[in-house]
Amino acid sequence: MKLTLSTFFKRLLYFSIGLSIGMVFLNFIVDKKTNGQGMEFCYLPNCRVLKELRNTPLRPIQDTAVIAPVLLNGKVIFSESDPRREPCKQYMVKYEGERYVFERCDTYLTYYQP
Repeated sequence: MKLTLSTFFKRLLYFSIGLSIGMVFLNFIVDKKTNGQGMEFCYLPNCRVLKELRNTPLRPIQDTAVIAPVLLNGKVIFSESDPRREPCKQYMVKYEGERYVFERCDTYLTYYQP
């Protein structure tokens, strides 16, 4: 079977059209399943810990406006954290030169700024 350059470009065009249509459908499906919030993939330990802290309800007396950027863009210092501590896990997060200590219990999250 002889494959010429024009048949290669024709197949590439068909492949590109199919791929584009598939990506548009996938975008609509993911958008509908996540209520327009998009998907977040956390595979690294820093991202997973921060996501776990963000999903834990904060104590009502704490200021959420100060903590939100810390939990989005902070860096967890695992050498100073104690994730196996009982009854509450303790994490040290560094953000803009300051350190924040978070204690995550089963039902709530508390932070301290040392």
